[in-house]
Formats: sequence, C-alpha cells, structure tokens
Amino acid sequence: MIIACPSCSTQYDLPPSRLAAEGTMINCSACGHSWIEGRAVEVKNVSPRSVPAVIDHAYEPDHDVRRIMEAAREAREGFVVKRRQKLRRLRGWAVFAASLAVPIVLAGLFPEAVVRAAPSAINVYSALGFSVNVYGLDLRRIEIQHLIDGGTRVLAVRGEIANVSGGERKIPWLRFGLDDGGGTELYRWTLDSGARPLRPGEITTFVTRVASPPETAKNLQIRFAHADEIGLNATP
Repeated sequence: MIIACPSCSTQYDLPPSRLAAEGTMINCSACGHSWIEGRAVEVKNVSPRSVPAVIDHAYEPDHDVRRIMEAAREAREGFVVKRRQKLRRLRGWAVFAASLAVPIVLAGLFPEAVVRAAPSAINVYSALGFSVNVYGLDLRRIEIQHLIDGGTRVLAVRGEIANVSGGERKIPWLRFGLDDGGGTELYRWTLDSGARPLRPGEITTFVTRVASPPETAKNLQIRFAHADEIGLNATP
C-alpha cells in the first residue's frame, strides 16, 4: 500500500496489515512530519437503479396540503355565512326595535299632530297626564261674573284667546259647561267668537252670557268645541 507524506510528499510502501482500522501514527523519515494514516475502506459504486423504490401510499404530502387548504377554505366560508346570518338577525331586530320606538318618539315629540290625525289619541295623552293643545291656541284670563239684569240672574264669562303656535290659526267655537261639582254636567252651550284667524302671538277676547243658569251649578268648564258640538245650547 503506497502512502505519501502530506508535508514533503515522500512515498512509502507499507503493507495494509501495519495500518489499524482506526488509524496509525506515521513519522516521515525525510522531513520528520507525523500524521495518522488509516486503513483504506472499500467503497462500492451502487447504481441508483439497483436501489428498490419504496413508496408509502399512506403519506402523500401534496394530498394532505390540499386537504388542509380545503378544510381551511370551508371553515372560512362557514364563518362568513354565519357572520352574515348574524348581521341579518341583528338588522332585523334593529328594524323591529325602530318600528316600535319611532312611533313612540314621534308621539312624544309631536302630540298635536298625532291627535289631529287620530282625535281619540287625546284620551291616551290625558290618561298619561299630558295636556295636548291641538289648536295652537290658549285660553287665558277667564273671568266669571254673576249679574242681575231686570230681575233675572245672568252668568257672564269673558276671557282671551291667544295664538301660541308658530303659524296662523283659525279660532274654533268655544264650548262651555256648568257642573254640580261632582262631575255631573247641568248645562252646556257653545259660542262662535267671530274673530278672524290669529297670527302667531296675537290675542283676541270673547264674552258670553247665560240667563238663569242652574242654581246648583258650581263649576265652569271651557274648551274648544268638537265638530258635532257646534251650535249646542241645551241641558244634558
């Protein structure tokens, strides 16, 4: 077996038996260099064709990647669908709540318009303790006088009508009622003031008289007359 010194390239012919498999220390007699020389290992050239191909059908990387991607896509689509369904439900509840809240808010903000559209609604407002002025007019400075005219008792009522709205208002008929103090109406009548429509902030006056009013009458109620009460002048 021919070996050469790595330092000076001096060659030596040594039998393979002198070299251990794990390596033998060699000293070069020419230059004094020392190195470890191992026994040559036989290397065989094996053609790739001779190696049997082993295919593990249970593990297919491409198939697993596609399966993971498909599962992720399905999960994403399911999340999007559920989110859309949730948003639709929330919008439905919001519309439902708004449909309930909007009429209530409008009824609170515009009671006059509500009562004009549905006159019976004034009873609801009254039950809730709200006073609704659908006419935009206010009755003020009411004065009551008891007079004797030619030996006849006369009840005289005077007052003012003020336009408290932001627009021109016609003055409806006035309705007067006398009750016994217990809620029983004894006599009622109506009055057309004859005044022209009032502009915002304007005030007009009215005067009415009743001869021989009921002696048991104690209270006087005044309000604007309904359409079916116009011209009324009688005892209930």
